[in-house]
Amino acid sequence: MLKQRKGWSYGAISAVLIGALAVTGCGKSNEAGGNSGTPPEGNSASKPSAQAEAGPYELKWLKAQDISLPYDASKDVVKQAIEKKLNIKIVPELVDVQQYKTKLNLKMSSSDIPDVARIDFADDFQKYAQQGAFVDLTGLINEKDTPNIMKEVAPEIFEQAKVNGKIYGIPYQGGPGAGYRWNLVMRKDYMESVGAGVPKTLEEYYNLLKKIKAEKPEVIPLGGYTAQIGETKYANNSFDNVFGAFGVTPGFFTEKDGKFSNYDIDPKMREALLFLQKMYAEGLIDKEFATIKEEQLRAKLYSGKLFSWMGWWSTANDYDTQIETSELMKSGKLASDGKLPNQAEEPFKYLKLTGSLLGADGTAVAPSGAPFSQMNAISAKTKDPKKVLSIIEESLSPENQMLTVWGIEGEDYKLENGKLKVDTNLVDPKTQQDKNGNFRGTQSYLFAPGLNGWPHYLESLPLRYSEALDVAISNPHQITDASNYLESPTKIAKMVELNTMRDSVFTQIIMGGDIKKFDDFVEKWNSQGGSQILKELEESFKKKSGK
Repeated sequence: MLKQRKGWSYGAISAVLIGALAVTGCGKSNEAGGNSGTPPEGNSASKPSAQAEAGPYELKWLKAQDISLPYDASKDVVKQAIEKKLNIKIVPELVDVQQYKTKLNLKMSSSDIPDVARIDFADDFQKYAQQGAFVDLTGLINEKDTPNIMKEVAPEIFEQAKVNGKIYGIPYQGGPGAGYRWNLVMRKDYMESVGAGVPKTLEEYYNLLKKIKAEKPEVIPLGGYTAQIGETKYANNSFDNVFGAFGVTPGFFTEKDGKFSNYDIDPKMREALLFLQKMYAEGLIDKEFATIKEEQLRAKLYSGKLFSWMGWWSTANDYDTQIETSELMKSGKLASDGKLPNQAEEPFKYLKLTGSLLGADGTAVAPSGAPFSQMNAISAKTKDPKKVLSIIEESLSPENQMLTVWGIEGEDYKLENGKLKVDTNLVDPKTQQDKNGNFRGTQSYLFAPGLNGWPHYLESLPLRYSEALDVAISNPHQITDASNYLESPTKIAKMVELNTMRDSVFTQIIMGGDIKKFDDFVEKWNSQGGSQILKELEESFKKKSGK
């Protein structure tokens, strides 16, 4: 499951989208039903061949994969079980998770488009849909023909996801549904060694970082990193709690009484940047935050050189185990095979997770995702769109969701008194294979929109995962982006440019640049498309509100 950052409308979400990648050759409006609920006569979509009906349907799939881990799709028994159950042949093209968006954009600009494309950013989805890249599903999705899809996605959600009044994709959330997914993570042992408790306010956190800096000069008080899912990353999540304590969060649009603005140009953002500048000057922020990658941050973490950071909820278990492994190596107490038993059902030993920090006025902001974070769209280049839609529909039956999410019953999981029990020891964490040499790609080949949450999801989580997720989704300060599902052509055309400018200026200010750069940025933001975006959002808001 890809990490969801700030919801669709944040053009950068956790990152800046590099370059305006135009779609060429994505299919004209009359190709494969690109702008019609019913494919045109003569198209293979309307007349699938007998051969196609008889044999497995071949489905091209662009699969995001952590390439640092071993994997061979041809030896994935869960993939094979899905293929047999749905009578399909999945042809996966593996791409590193950090390069997924870049690779997908290259695919979209060629004729080699996956049959089902997962789009992670609303602006990208709207752009591609308007350029004819996806099949118009408006007349194909309904209670009669696609009841499983309609059970997962309510009509009002489809309404929000429409582009120019038409349905071009199936909204997807995955996991437990929408909501905030990040925690402030700290080394519990370091915190205890300086006699401190868990901070609840930004002031308490700031004072704790200063104490860590004074008593453990070799440790970085607050770490950040620059890249995730292949995109330049700035501030989002690395400094979420600091921005949030000032009542702002980068990239989000706001609305009050029908008038729109953006936190990037909010006067409170200026105050937050000055505070971060102060923290940076005092050595409380990693000097390399603007250049290092996530894997480099992990190396600092594992070696004990990092006190706190913003962490995606599901990573804390592995990080805690890695830290314990490192500490045992230092003391010479690590087992001869270099392995630790599965720690997921044990309380965290080295980490402490907490939610938003309160600002001086007692408020905070946690940037939450939209009710859905992705879209699954059928390519206008696919040979049989109706067949592909039927595959998605079939995959969403309760039985098939259990297979695509959890794997093979009796092997990957079992149901005991209606409760899901996942076999966490089935796969060797080093080889990623079971005892028979099979890979088991659970939650890997998914069609399920999962707006209702994957079946049995929360009960399936081991102790550490459930604790981390609970801290994140229980954050009471969550907000959503006011521009979610609103239409703005200028936003699609200009947000990459505006976000790139923002990230450059904000980085310069944090690293000591003149705060006047912020005032200049606000003027440029407005003059270079921002004001027009706000105008278009207000018009779209009025239209959707029936005003």
